[in-house]
Amino acid sequence: WEEGGWRAGWGGIGRVSRMSEEGDETLFFNTKRVREAISLMNGLDETKLAVVVRRLAKAIGDKGGSAAAFTEEEVEQLQSQLGLSAAELTTVLEACSFILEKTAYDLVKPSDLSEQLQTSGMLPPQARAIASVWEAEAKGVLGKLRNASLGGTPRLKATEWQLHVQAARSDLSRVAEPRAIFQLVT
Repeated sequence: WEEGGWRAGWGGIGRVSRMSEEGDETLFFNTKRVREAISLMNGLDETKLAVVVRRLAKAIGDKGGSAAAFTEEEVEQLQSQLGLSAAELTTVLEACSFILEKTAYDLVKPSDLSEQLQTSGMLPPQARAIASVWEAEAKGVLGKLRNASLGGTPRLKATEWQLHVQAARSDLSRVAEPRAIFQLVT
């Protein structure tokens, strides 16, 4: 599925929270796309939802990201097994990816994630399924994101160096010729 511009309707990423209608702080903005995605996820079996979320969690931080989590054939199989159209499945996959990334960014505990999802309108079984996947996969996701490069120059892992100083030569009494060799390990 195409990932271009998918964050546009998800309410952005950041530590900013909004007040819900009940006056509670929420992790996820109550946008039309979020409500639509939660409605679709509420209609899914929680065990199937957990399998999809686990697969997306394992793909976060990999090259290609969550868009590479499923092949085209697997997307077609998901459509038939979940009973969703292509557009609905894309919405669910993008929402699940957004939830995982937002949760990782804000370092949300699994119990808090379940509560926040329920505050956003998700049914308890689906919220618990996503929270249980987060509990199992959080360490790996956070490790991948911590080590992921955001582009630019490679990250320096280590340096090695040698210093050679020639203090004297037979034709000159005192010479100081330092030579340094640096090895940068990326």
